[in-house]
Amino acid sequence: AVSVRVEPYAAGSLHPIKPPTAHRLRQMMKRRPDKDSFQAFGTPHRVVVNGPLGEIAVPVHSFVDVAQPDAETLQVSAKCGGTTRLGKTMWGTTKSYIANAVRGVSQGFRKDLELQGVGFRARIEKADGALYPVETLVLRLGFTNELQLPVPPGIEISCPTQTTIAVFGFRKRQVGMVAAQIRRFRPPDAYKGKGVRYVDEVVRLKPGKRR
Repeated sequence: AVSVRVEPYAAGSLHPIKPPTAHRLRQMMKRRPDKDSFQAFGTPHRVVVNGPLGEIAVPVHSFVDVAQPDAETLQVSAKCGGTTRLGKTMWGTTKSYIANAVRGVSQGFRKDLELQGVGFRARIEKADGALYPVETLVLRLGFTNELQLPVPPGIEISCPTQTTIAVFGFRKRQVGMVAAQIRRFRPPDAYKGKGVRYVDEVVRLKPGKRR
């Protein structure tokens, strides 16, 4: 079962990503908003989704309002009523983020990759505390040394066969980033197609030189 709740941020949990410099702070104070204009943005809040696979907190933009009429329904609407470009954009983005969070904690996301090349192999080394302190993906991709990728927290990597890799997790962005990192170890060659590619990925090969 998946539970969803809308809650405001705690007072001390909101911090700027980059602290402003003294000059920037002076410029900000010159055109600081008054009480009425600041309240027009509303109170920052987030949507917390709990499920069998984990918990995800989705931040909600101030231009978007998320209401919860009952335990199984969420209503996402733009505060501007769809009259501004930012409001319409953030309405669709927030809706997609919440839908991905619900699917992630209930079903999860999976990316499959395959190795194409002579001698290309993949295997999972369990954590033994000495050589591999954490679970590690070991790849043989035609280089002199084997490539190693420690499995990050929240991600499960398996090798159904020696030439296939499956990445599973409940955060869609994290699953995509880990799969892309594995693919970057050796992208498909432009002439022969050797390398790491997604399953069902279409790789257009260049014609070789003709005499």
